[in-house]
Amino acid sequence: MNKKSLLYASLNSLLVFHEVAKHRSFSKAAEGLFISQPAVTKHIKELERKVEMGLIQRRRGGFLLTEAGKILFKYTHKISSCIMDIENLLEDLKKDHQGILKIGTTESYSKGLMPELLSGFQTSFPFMKIALDVGNSEEIEKSLLVYKNDLALIAVTKKSSRFESIPFLKEGLVLIVSPNHLLSKKKSVSLKELGKYPLIIRAKGSTTRRIILQAFKDVGIHPSLLIEAGSSEFIKQWVSEGKGISIIVRRTVEDEEKRGIIKTIPLSEKLYLQVAFLYLKKEKSNPAIKTFVNFIENQGRRLIKSEQ
Repeated sequence: MNKKSLLYASLNSLLVFHEVAKHRSFSKAAEGLFISQPAVTKHIKELERKVEMGLIQRRRGGFLLTEAGKILFKYTHKISSCIMDIENLLEDLKKDHQGILKIGTTESYSKGLMPELLSGFQTSFPFMKIALDVGNSEEIEKSLLVYKNDLALIAVTKKSSRFESIPFLKEGLVLIVSPNHLLSKKKSVSLKELGKYPLIIRAKGSTTRRIILQAFKDVGIHPSLLIEAGSSEFIKQWVSEGKGISIIVRRTVEDEEKRGIIKTIPLSEKLYLQVAFLYLKKEKSNPAIKTFVNFIENQGRRLIKSEQ
């Protein structure tokens, strides 16, 4: 026998042989596999041809396995069990993937947007579980590429061929200062006026940071950076204490402005964040993603007041 003969044997033929040997019947094997009895016979003959030995001794009223048939049945039983295990594991994984939606977003949106949005989604789809991941825009975008998250809600500055993008919000940026700051009485301020004031800015990886620094560059100003912060809460705290100024999404300081601990001032140069949901194009058919995308497009925007 050619040592490689079994390597070229059809997996289907091996599984058909296993069913025939297990039931000791061609007809029962055909019934269990939902194929015709002649098809079963063809698989067995093809397998015997490739191994160059008989596997079954056909007799009136039944059959016996040859020595080669007994050895092969032992190993096809292991193959069949492994395939069943794989099918069960993949089915469980599929169920988990459909039942849990992993969403990544930034710190500010995890507190300001996602609670109301996800509450509305789970009211409509109570069987869906949500796992929320928080990081800066760059980290969250990368998390999609390694399948850590299914969807991302982040500010975007350019399109990517790898992602589907669903525009969601247009967020205005404003200057924030303490109520006692020299700029607090102004009705508006230009970026050129801010060059001499210590600026608190988001850390690297933030889309807000990239937009602000690019805007300063466009007007020929190099801002005086006081500190880089990974948290908008830290920025607001320092600004309220008069330790510096910052440019931030208006939505994130509404509460502090109402309490009178921070003053917002419009910028002469209109700066915006375009916020969108992103997901990998190759995941477009993912049932969980499709369900969430349909919700966003039909109901999600009604839950959130966007600044246009």
